[in-house]
Amino acid sequence: MTTLSDIEALIGNRLPAEAKAARLLSASIGESPSTYSRSPAMWNAAFAAVGLDAHHVPLDVDAEHLAGLVAALRAYPGFMGSNVTVPHKLAIMPLLDEVDPLAAQIGAVNTFALGADGRLTGYNTDADGLIASMLRTLPGQPAPFLDTLSGMRTLLIGAGGAARASAFALAGHIDGATLTITNRTLARAEELAAEVARTGAAVGAVAQQDALALLPGIDLVVNASTVGQSGVRHLGGGMATSLEPFSSLVPADPPVLPDDAPDDAAFLARWDTAARDTIEASQAAAEAALAACPPSTAFVDAVYSPDETVLLRQARLRGHRTLNGKGMLIMQAAAGFVQRMARRHLEAAGQDPDALHDRVVAAMEAAF
Repeated sequence: MTTLSDIEALIGNRLPAEAKAARLLSASIGESPSTYSRSPAMWNAAFAAVGLDAHHVPLDVDAEHLAGLVAALRAYPGFMGSNVTVPHKLAIMPLLDEVDPLAAQIGAVNTFALGADGRLTGYNTDADGLIASMLRTLPGQPAPFLDTLSGMRTLLIGAGGAARASAFALAGHIDGATLTITNRTLARAEELAAEVARTGAAVGAVAQQDALALLPGIDLVVNASTVGQSGVRHLGGGMATSLEPFSSLVPADPPVLPDDAPDDAAFLARWDTAARDTIEASQAAAEAALAACPPSTAFVDAVYSPDETVLLRQARLRGHRTLNGKGMLIMQAAAGFVQRMARRHLEAAGQDPDALHDRVVAAMEAAF
C-alpha cells in the first residue's frame, strides 16, 4: 500500500488537500499537466455531478520516474485510473497488464483503468472522442454536427498520435468510402495508411500539395496535426516558432527564431514581424484551395486552442460547416469517465453509467 506522500516523491508538483480527503483518486499523467491540463477541472465537475467521492489530480512526472509512479498508483487505496498525455502515451504501454486492441492498433494509450482484479488496462479514447463529437449532439447545440459518416470521402491531415487515433476511428465509420491521409512528411502518411489498410479499409496517402487536387471530391476534412494551434512552440536547442497563423490545408513553413525573449508575448511580437510574408502567402494559398471545395464539404479541427483556427475561420467564411476540437476533448474525457475509470465505481454505487453519460458531458463542458 502506498500513500499520497509516496506519490508526491515521484512527481514534480504538489497534490491538493482535496485529494487527501477523497475516497477515490484519478489522475492525468504527463510531463507537466499541472501547468495546462483542463482535465482536473472537467473530471472533478463530473465527479460532483454524479455524486462520487473522488478527486482528479495532475501528476507531473519525467520518464525516469514513470514506472515507479505507475507502481505506486496501482498500490494506492482507491486509485481508479489515469489519463496519459505527452510524452508518455507510448512509454506507458509496457507498464500496463493489458492494452485494448484498438489502442494497440493506434500504438498509443491515453487512458488506463484499474480493474477490480488489480490489473491495469490501457485504452485510447481519442478515437471515441472524435466520432462522438461529430455524431452526438454537443452541449448547447440543437443537433449533431453530422448525421452520419457513412460514405463520406475524407481527407485526414497529420500522421502523429492524434492522427493515428483519427485514422483508425474514421476508417471504421466511413463504410467503404476512401480515407486519404496527407502529411508534411509523405513517408509517415504512407506508413499510417498501410497500417490502417490492414483493417480492410480503403486508405491512401498523398503529399500535402497533391492533396489539394483531391478537394473537389472530398466530403470531410479533418485536421489532426498541430498546425493552427495557439501559442509558442519551444523546440529545444534554444529555438522556437509558432503554427497559429497557418492553415493546416497547405504546408506550413514558419520561421524558427532564437528562443531568448523574456516571455511568449515578446517572442510572438518579434516572430510575427519575421513571419508576416510567409503567413500571408500561406493564408492566400489556403484560400485558393478552399475555393475548390464543394459547399457541402465539412471541416473538423482537433485543435481547441484557439477556439477557431485559420482553417476553420476561412472555411466558415466560405459557408462551410466547421467544428473545433473542444467537443472531441470533452467526448473523449466522457468516454474515459463513463466507460473506463469510473464505471465499476458507479455500478458499485447502484448507478447506471450509460444513463449518466449526458450529465457527465454537460458537467465537463461547463467546467472546460
